[in-house]
Amino acid sequence: MRPPGRAAVVWILASGLLVGVVAGALWSRRLRRAEAPAAARASGPTSDPEPERGSNRRPAFPLAPEKLVPAAAGVDVRWARLNGDAIAALDAGECQKAVEMLERCRAAVPGEPVFAANLAEALARLSIQEEERGGEEVRSLSLRHLERAAELAPGREDLRKRIEQLRRLEESERGFFMEPSEHFELSYDGQRTDLLWSSFEITKILEIAYQDFGELFGMWPVEGGRPRIRVVLYKKSGFHEATGMGHWAAGVYDGAVRVPVEDLGKEQSTLERVLRHEVAHAFVKESGGTGVPGWLNEGLAQWLETRDLVERGRAVEAARKRLDGKALIPLVNLQSSLGEKRADEEVALAYAESLALCGWIEKTCGERLLFEMVAASKTVGGWREAYRRRTGAEIDAALAESAR
Repeated sequence: MRPPGRAAVVWILASGLLVGVVAGALWSRRLRRAEAPAAARASGPTSDPEPERGSNRRPAFPLAPEKLVPAAAGVDVRWARLNGDAIAALDAGECQKAVEMLERCRAAVPGEPVFAANLAEALARLSIQEEERGGEEVRSLSLRHLERAAELAPGREDLRKRIEQLRRLEESERGFFMEPSEHFELSYDGQRTDLLWSSFEITKILEIAYQDFGELFGMWPVEGGRPRIRVVLYKKSGFHEATGMGHWAAGVYDGAVRVPVEDLGKEQSTLERVLRHEVAHAFVKESGGTGVPGWLNEGLAQWLETRDLVERGRAVEAARKRLDGKALIPLVNLQSSLGEKRADEEVALAYAESLALCGWIEKTCGERLLFEMVAASKTVGGWREAYRRRTGAEIDAALAESAR
């Protein structure tokens, strides 16, 4: 699978002249891809990819602006300034506040396209925050905000695609039984007796993973105020229809953990690895936000699939051997989704590189550095600086070392 294209617009009116002439604007088009690796885990054969354990997909909305001169002119300086304040609120993650400001701007100047575009973007970002808060009522509100954003910006294909996806996911869960535990909200078809009578085994796997990862990441999302992590179990056909993932996909994290389970009795051992992998993505997102590079996100999730340290070592060694004699992909090309615009063979190589590098860092520097790098992804210096500060070296050189 290839991630959908992304397009988005954020206009920023800038004032500064007493006569109220708008002097400039910013238009945001650089987007965060919906991360969804398209082929095998590193261990999968290139001709027929093994089910992938760690797709990490999020909505595609903008991150950074670029300058553009607007067509708007003569807008009262009060509304230009309020628009600028709304953009500052958006940059600070205060989406509800930005929406309220831009509603006032648009009410004052209904025909101004810049205000409509900005309000659409604010509503789109607010919908993401609401999705992450969880809960059926909040998710419904998120969809309504996204629908209004699409009305304000009918040319935005990214909004249309996200709405279609949310409606598809909502329909796929209609009538599902919900079973809460301390840190998770497990959803599945209540007519499935294999899940109904064995759900406690799945919950046990999830809760053990939560405790393991809480200690490793040094954080406890639910105790910190986040909603329980949603885990949705589907029949394989329902999973592929709801997520749009290929037949090879064994799980996805898109703000909720989504996993196909055809026969729990036969798939239980594999399911444990898949669930741990996807829950690891949830912790990575909570700890490092959107700045965590794809190689670290996927490499760490692969490394955490099992609790057994011997098995981890074997997996790392197997990944290292798969790199033997191969031309390595530079880390600069492994920042976003590992499956982005790559053929299956290159995806498998990217996954092997990611796991081998994470294993090498753990062996030579200690596992704490991996989690420090994730957390540092939210900072100005980022994960590269975290590695440099601890080791005094550049991480790119470690990639070659990890493959030897």
